Amino acid sequence: MKKSITSISALLLSISLLVGCSSGNGNGETDTSSNTNAAPENAEPSAAEEKVELTWWVDSRADIQDTYETIKNDFETANPNVTINLVQTPDDKIAERISIAINTEELPDVQQGSIGWPLTYAKKDLLVPLDDVVEKEDYDQGPLNSLSVDNKLYILPNSLTAPGMLVNRELFTAKNALDLLPQNMETWTYDQFVEAAKAVNDPDQGIYGFGTYAGDIGGDQGHHMFLWGFGAKTWSDDKTKAILNSPEGVEGLEYLVNIINEEGITPPGVVGLKAGAVINEMFLQGKIGMTFGSLGNISAFDKAFADGTAKAFEYDIVPFPSKDGTTSNSVLFGYGTWAWNTKDETRIKWSKELVKFINSKESMTKMASVPSVIVTRKSLNATYEPDSIQGKTIQLAKYAGDIGLAIPGYAETRNAFFPELQAAIMKSKTAQQALDEFVAKANRIIEQNSK
Repeated sequence: MKKSITSISALLLSISLLVGCSSGNGNGETDTSSNTNAAPENAEPSAAEEKVELTWWVDSRADIQDTYETIKNDFETANPNVTINLVQTPDDKIAERISIAINTEELPDVQQGSIGWPLTYAKKDLLVPLDDVVEKEDYDQGPLNSLSVDNKLYILPNSLTAPGMLVNRELFTAKNALDLLPQNMETWTYDQFVEAAKAVNDPDQGIYGFGTYAGDIGGDQGHHMFLWGFGAKTWSDDKTKAILNSPEGVEGLEYLVNIINEEGITPPGVVGLKAGAVINEMFLQGKIGMTFGSLGNISAFDKAFADGTAKAFEYDIVPFPSKDGTTSNSVLFGYGTWAWNTKDETRIKWSKELVKFINSKESMTKMASVPSVIVTRKSLNATYEPDSIQGKTIQLAKYAGDIGLAIPGYAETRNAFFPELQAAIMKSKTAQQALDEFVAKANRIIEQNSK
């Protein structure tokens, strides 16, 4: 049964997109056979009987717990020598939990959780490369690149969402301006975007064409995506340094600052506004024509519409604009699977088998029935109607760029960015000065966290 847009209200805040797995033979070669339940082919004759106990930490989303339990039971049935301890682990204070587990040598073998933090451990040899257990041809390359370090894949993303530009279609309908929006997920230019924003802009009524903000790190990915649309990159390809102060980055920031200060299409006080106020309050109240957001925001909208705390309106999502209008940009949010380097060869071997099994087409088909999951193995894309928000989100995933999850000290670099963005908006610094300062701070953070 296909999911449609009517199912969105059931979605949780973190949703899924892309990736699965392939068969691996345990020795680094790819096994293209379809038997995902078999023991590793390179195992010693007694390997199938060796008793192995694995710990699998999973995220705490309520609607997927039964599916995790089913996958666990399926794997144990196929591999009776393996026992899996399934442990539900909330994401709050996860860094503290992992630090304790590392120091006490009690790391889980496999973990399912937010993709936003684990990659920093790859450089410390605490994660296991997974290239030999993923069928890369069944996934868009962008998400895999974002979750790789030194050209090795460490996380298989399987419960993700990709943001774009949220649109209040009713505001555009009222102004007979729907034709100014991209049709059928086509890409568009920044000039077309500004024209569309002006069409619905009505400050006298408290309505603004473009809802942006710079009050803290929340939603800062949207600012990076804006600059990427001019050809900028935040990080070098080898993920060792910040390079956002390129001519393309400066041009993008100058354009954004001009929109905020000169065009009159953004809410007042952008430097103090936070993402939650713009997306979950102003946009939800019908005061914003377009703003950065994703499928992860939709469940909150539908809940507010259902309980009467906000007047319902028709929303949509379209690609982020770019300078030449031939492409777009997005990033990845959500959940994935990885294996910890426990230094135990036998456990690591079976951990990779479990990761492969969790992300197999068979297991991901089971996950696809969960409201909070959008599987985006290309072979499973037919699960979603192309014109649904879920289907459009899948299309956005192909534009996913590197927001920096693998950058040493990534969380700290986020704190270094928004004060410089504020300075540029307030014109206490030029765009070049602001980005130069961000890059200098970010590179010091990277150096300190690479030791």
